[in-house]
Amino acid sequence: MHRSPGLDRPLAWAGLLANGAALLGLPLAIVLPGPLPQARLVVDLAAVLPTLVLGLVACGGLLAQRQWGRIVAIVALGIGLAVGLSAGIVWLALVPIDRLATAAGLGGLWLTQLLLLIRWSLPRP
Repeated sequence: MHRSPGLDRPLAWAGLLANGAALLGLPLAIVLPGPLPQARLVVDLAAVLPTLVLGLVACGGLLAQRQWGRIVAIVALGIGLAVGLSAGIVWLALVPIDRLATAAGLGGLWLTQLLLLIRWSLPRP
């Protein structure tokens, strides 16, 4: 199975927009009232923020067609998947509000990250 190099740039732009939007929304996620405010603060600053910045760097490298962009993208997606899985499972266990919607959103996020991680890990044709 061969990867389509034609998808590299659109995926990099989508990643740049998604990481940028998430980075802009991160302060709101920290300061808005809700369950587990201390845990959100710690997880967002210690894990989510570095992952988003790494994702932005990866997208920049991919758009500049640098080989290291793929490697940084793999690292960023791996960290994002690890953070998302662990924090998401804890969130689902401790916060009883809207569990079904939260589980569906987290499942979509995990699947997207996993598929992108597999795609960027495939060797170039």
